Amino acid sequence: MGSNRRYPREPPPDNRRRHCWVLGTAYERGPWPGLILEWRRNNADDWMARVVYVPNPKEAKSVEAWFAAGLLRPLDPTRVPQGQVDFR
Repeated sequence: MGSNRRYPREPPPDNRRRHCWVLGTAYERGPWPGLILEWRRNNADDWMARVVYVPNPKEAKSVEAWFAAGLLRPLDPTRVPQGQVDFR
């Protein structure tokens, strides 16, 4: 990723946290547990994250996709969204 010394870019949202909730996709509503693999900027200069998530905890299947930062929430270990499995 390029940088500009005169106008430094702000870091991605909470780049130290890797575990997150994916709130939804174009076809389905979450939340699902996920793991952020990397951050990047799109052409509109918004943050996107490459995430691996588990859409159905009853199946042995994971999905990897890019999501806008607004579709992700940091994992709060004290709270689990309604209808989801506690993975602690």
